[in-house]
Order: sequence, then structure tokens, then C-alpha cells
Amino acid sequence: MIEDIHGTIKEIKRELRLSMNGVTSTLQRRQGLDYKINFGVEIPRLKAIAEKYTQDKELALALWKDNIRECKILAIYLLPEEEYRNVAEEWIADTRYTEIADRLAMHILNRIDCAATKALSWIHIEEGLFNYCGYMTLSHLFRNGSTLNNEEEQLLFSNIADLIESEERLSLKKCAFNTLQHYLEADAEREGRLKATLHDKRKTGLLELL
Repeated sequence: MIEDIHGTIKEIKRELRLSMNGVTSTLQRRQGLDYKINFGVEIPRLKAIAEKYTQDKELALALWKDNIRECKILAIYLLPEEEYRNVAEEWIADTRYTEIADRLAMHILNRIDCAATKALSWIHIEEGLFNYCGYMTLSHLFRNGSTLNNEEEQLLFSNIADLIESEERLSLKKCAFNTLQHYLEADAEREGRLKATLHDKRKTGLLELL
């Protein structure tokens, strides 16, 4: 079994080399994406490669361990759904770049049981990209029609209001604000509740953006 996985990974890496885009790879390195190897392969091509293989836990775990951009993305595509919850937080902790975090949230994190509850807990974690993954997961959930109860809604509003007025990185603030926009778009009454919460807490930064 292990030999089969090693053989499959060699085959996948051969395809990645043949699909390599040097211009994209160089540009991503200049942007700070410091992988052991970055082939610069575009996402549509990676999806096409993934479709050639059956989803398999051991294969996905082995691909994820490689510090290779494309292998991590393929690991996300090839992990069976029943394993999503088992690896979610381990993979978030091991994620260094938002490109991988975006794929993780889109294909795995928003599909686990109690995803909204987990995501709301992640937005409190400042370590690595936990908070970013939390907001991205919520964003996908809201676009797919998920909602929050009153307590969860107030938690989301308060956290985003505090974040906007903090010194946190701009990319996280944009991510959180986009998440909020997706939530508000689904129900006109939510904006009224948000503004009431902000007035009560005297949070003017987020009010100015609405």
C-alpha cells in the first residue's frame, strides 16, 4: 500500500513538472510564497490532475506533508469527505499562506459538521491563519444559505467590530468585512441589528464602512 502511494505521488509530481509555469512560480516566490517547490501550476490544471485519481486518505495525507504548493492543493481535492473533520484543525495549523487557506475553507472546512460553530471559535485564535480560515469558512457558509442564532450573530458582530478597530493585518480585516457583507445580504433585518449592536458598544469604525 505504501509503495502504491509513493508510486502515485511520483506520477503526480511528474505531471506537475510537465505542467510547470515558470512565470507564475517566479511571481509567487517574489510575493513571499516560500515553498520547498512551487511549480506555478494553475488551479484548473490541478483540478484536472486530481480528477484522474480516486480520493484516498493516505494519499491525501502524504501529499499534504510535502512542502510543495501543488501537493497541498491536491491533498485538499483528494481527501475523502469523511476525513474532513479529522484533519481540519491540524491542516489549518500547518497552513502558512492564504491561497491554501482559501482552498481549505472552500473545499473542506465549510463542509464539516457544526462548521459555523467551529468557525466562530477559530476567529478568536490569533495563531497562524486560524482566524482567517474562520472568517473564510463563515463566508462560504453564508453564501450557501447558512444562518446564525442570536448569540452567534452577536458574537460575529462584536468580533468584526473589534477587528476593524484593531491593528490586525489588512488582509484579515478585508476577509472579515466580506464575510459580514455575505451575512447581511441574505436578510435586510440583520443590518439593523448590527447597527444597534455597534451603537451600544460605541464601535464607530465598522459603522463608517457600512
